[in-house]
Amino acid sequence: MKLAAIDLDGTLLDRSGEIPEKNIEALQNFDRNGGIVTVATGRNSISAKDIFEKLGIGGYLISSNGSFVAEMEKGKIVNVLKRAKIELPTLKRAFYLAQKAKISIIASRETQDDQLTFDESSLVKNDPYYKQFRLQKQSFEDIEKLLEDPSLSYLKLALTDRDESKLQQLQRDLADEGIDSVFSDPHFLEITPKGITKAHSLIFLGQYLGIEPSDIMAFGDQENDIAMLKVSGLSIAMGNAQPQVKDIANEVTKTNEEAGVAYIIKNYY
Repeated sequence: MKLAAIDLDGTLLDRSGEIPEKNIEALQNFDRNGGIVTVATGRNSISAKDIFEKLGIGGYLISSNGSFVAEMEKGKIVNVLKRAKIELPTLKRAFYLAQKAKISIIASRETQDDQLTFDESSLVKNDPYYKQFRLQKQSFEDIEKLLEDPSLSYLKLALTDRDESKLQQLQRDLADEGIDSVFSDPHFLEITPKGITKAHSLIFLGQYLGIEPSDIMAFGDQENDIAMLKVSGLSIAMGNAQPQVKDIANEVTKTNEEAGVAYIIKNYY
């Protein structure tokens, strides 16, 4: 395998949001032997790029569920290959449906995340995925003004609530409006630009690097990883992955707490 595409939360990272030492060692070794490490995450680029600094290697970053693709060198973005933003009609409709359901919104730009919260008690603030956002609190009036700015560029919307059933209903409501959404975490339902997923950007990156899908292995644990796993030559679900992720994977490794990424790379590649 020439390229490893690896999700972060629930996959490369443990439950505290840290990289187990075994994963660091395995990916450094994969890099030394000519493999290309690619982080493929729902996180924004500001948060995700720090992972490469901790790994101490270069590679590629697919962030915001595919909306941003860049070449990395030890924690720094050295070449942006792709950017995509959510269309304004989609933004407005998604904001309306989330407001109606009283579900909090985190709208990610490249450098900050605008947050609109209806009920502070509904937020999962102890979740590492929540903690990675660079939040700027906004009022509904502020957001309405922002949505009238033609230069506004949101790469991703994260709709979040402690009540998973509310998010599942919102996903159905969005689908009725023709808006696709996926779960990056049980408490985060996310929207990207139309036609953009981790899978689309992984295929794009493979073509850019001259790497066939058959030479790509991908690791994931949530619904937003499924498309990426399906287009990869070897798909690996974490031991802690959602059942539907395990169902489509070629292999199931150990959990993220047990450094399941390292287990596959060290033992097979």
